[in-house]
Amino acid sequence: MKIVLAYDGSENSKKALIFMLRFVKKEDEIHFVTVVKEAPRSPEQVIIESEERAKKMFDEIKEEVEGYNVKTKILESNDVPDAIIEYCKRIGCDLIVTGSRGLTGIKKTILGSVSSALVSKSPYPVLVVK
Repeated sequence: MKIVLAYDGSENSKKALIFMLRFVKKEDEIHFVTVVKEAPRSPEQVIIESEERAKKMFDEIKEEVEGYNVKTKILESNDVPDAIIEYCKRIGCDLIVTGSRGLTGIKKTILGSVSSALVSKSPYPVLVVK
């Protein structure tokens, strides 16, 4: 099974991760997807900062996912749900897992409305964890 976890480092996305790990198998593919929305700047700077942020988020939960087949992906888009759905289409995902709310303010990666947009737009099953 290929599972996409919409992950932004928020408490709700961490809850979604912990809940998801209760039912995944070691041979399942878990795709940690972070979508960044950045103000226009140098593309190279955006990529470097995005990769550093995603690496830091992944390092925070490294112990929890040890032994699992984990892949990470940073997507850049102004439309977070569409970016996640397009990624799911590319990899042929079976399930999307997301927290009920994400980060807000300057650190926007997954917005509070993303989970509801995923539920309404996605052709894939979506598990929203509260």
